[in-house]
Amino acid sequence: MSSHSSGGRHPDPRRFNREHWPVGHVTFEIVAPHPKQLCSTFALIAGEAPEGTKRKPLFTGVVHRGMGTQMRRLAHRFDELEAEIINDEHH
Repeated sequence: MSSHSSGGRHPDPRRFNREHWPVGHVTFEIVAPHPKQLCSTFALIAGEAPEGTKRKPLFTGVVHRGMGTQMRRLAHRFDELEAEIINDEHH
């Protein structure tokens, strides 16, 4: 048995302050700031299951300057596409 122990070296992920932002059939999970890293991180989670065993991040990353502007540009494009929907009852 190894004498190496990682106890206390890594933060307990159950204690992270997680924010969940559902968008369609995906969820953005934000940890701001990420413990021990002094930065904010995010995950793009498949489906609408941010908790439990069905939580499967498609992508994880660190928040960088400029990402907010990029997301706002994408949101504006989505606004344009939503305005083109003729009958919202079926979407």
